[in-house]
Amino acid sequence: MSEKEFDKFATNYDAVLAGAMPPGMAENVYFAEYKIKLINQQLKERAPERILDFGCGPGRSIEFLASYFPRAEIWGFDVSEDSVKQARANNPNAKFVLDMDEIQNQEFDLIFAANVFHHIPKSEQSDALKACARVLKESGVMYIFEHNPYNPVTKRIFERCPFDVNAVMLPRSETVSIARGAGLELDKSGYTLFFPAQLSFLRFVEPWLSAIPMGAQYYVRLRRSR
Repeated sequence: MSEKEFDKFATNYDAVLAGAMPPGMAENVYFAEYKIKLINQQLKERAPERILDFGCGPGRSIEFLASYFPRAEIWGFDVSEDSVKQARANNPNAKFVLDMDEIQNQEFDLIFAANVFHHIPKSEQSDALKACARVLKESGVMYIFEHNPYNPVTKRIFERCPFDVNAVMLPRSETVSIARGAGLELDKSGYTLFFPAQLSFLRFVEPWLSAIPMGAQYYVRLRRSR
């Protein structure tokens, strides 16, 4: 999907996403927040000072980044001009760019990419990750969250979602392989989102299930190769 195609979803992103969910599973706020909460728990005392939300869309994650990392300077990047306009209106304290070249002289402690790379053509994924590697601080980390193609419910939602027309799901192994080719190495990974809203009381056990490849999504934490 091109940047122009994403422009039309800038003002109704959450509603379109909820429409793709089966009844009882539309937890937009939870899905947006859990990723940031997981990062916050893992980084603990290493709170980032500068964060880049790579592929920020209309900025649904930025309010949570600001909440969990209140001292951080937050930037957002997206190729969709209308999405960036919406993100800027909703998050006036963050900084936004439409071109990674605009921040080539910046360094980020944390780069966050939530369900972004399956929208990038395979021929461009390595270059996108190289652009991230260039602005990642030597001691920094990049988190990529993606849909798990081996989860049947996730696959069904993916196939129904208007955002994902012509997109191709990325297995964890492929994401790691592309990252290595872009100068990033795997530091940590896991599967997440094992339980829907109806079983939310079981979510406290998810950290112990992270090695099982059946969560709805997975994450990889990357560092610059040494």
